[in-house]
Amino acid sequence: MIREVRTLLRRHPRTWVRAARAAALAALVEIGLRTLPLPRLARLLRVRLVLDGTAGRRADPRLIRLTPDERERLDVTWRVLRHRPFNGTCLRRALLGAHVLRHREHAVRIGVQKVDGEVKAHAWLEVDGIVVDPDGVESFRTLATGVPA
Repeated sequence: MIREVRTLLRRHPRTWVRAARAAALAALVEIGLRTLPLPRLARLLRVRLVLDGTAGRRADPRLIRLTPDERERLDVTWRVLRHRPFNGTCLRRALLGAHVLRHREHAVRIGVQKVDGEVKAHAWLEVDGIVVDPDGVESFRTLATGVPA
């Protein structure tokens, strides 16, 4: 914990503010995930949850043209999620990442797979039609609700 605080103090004060905002938003998302249906939480966050059975291109995420400011905001947000008391699961990363980039063409998608009789789920963020977190996405079948998102 001390090391993380020292690292943060070496950064620009703008980063401190972004980290504090990310922490507050992460706490609200955690409460929302426990009390609201996911589509409603996504609407409140102004995040596009897409459950149409399709998925974006699986390409090198570096192909997404993010501004330095967008990269920093996304990096700070995802770093905050790595620390207690936050739960940095894929769904939280996707929702918070989408919120940071909500002004861009984005989608949060959820997929499932069955491995040895056990159902596993994964959520990911897509920006400009490209999967931002391609780790293992190809093995998941994207959910479809049959209802427009």
